[in-house]
Amino acid sequence: MRARETIRTLNRLIVSCRGAEAFCHACAQTRGALQLRSVLRRRSEEWGRYGDELQALVLMLGGEPAIGNPAGAWVRSRIWLAGKALLLGSTEALVLEEWQREQQRVLYRYEEALKGYLARRILRTVKSQSARIQQRMEQIESLRQEYAVGAPTVSRV
Repeated sequence: MRARETIRTLNRLIVSCRGAEAFCHACAQTRGALQLRSVLRRRSEEWGRYGDELQALVLMLGGEPAIGNPAGAWVRSRIWLAGKALLLGSTEALVLEEWQREQQRVLYRYEEALKGYLARRILRTVKSQSARIQQRMEQIESLRQEYAVGAPTVSRV
């Protein structure tokens, strides 16, 4: 019973990670600062690793890992960003705002998962990923402040 519940929880996180991966990948392909696009590419890869780690845990429990729909999420992200860029102008601040919103959505999923029962090994992985996501939230806020004041350089995230 707990294994099935844990698999469902992990699969929800996997889908969230794959969506965030596709979102960062789509943002990395927009116009804007080269440094920001580079950061977004690295974050996309990081989300991919999170999803892979979670899929391995589902397999360890004997379950079928969710695959998500990264292509669909990528298309939705591109359309959403293109629409907002048409209305508001394509800026780094816009990308950072949307990225922060996406991160917050996924972080909420992690917080919900941590409220339920998870075996020690799984709990350790989910907590670790959640802590890294929280760190990324703080770094996004720092980037938003840099771009808001028009700083010429971007710190490494």
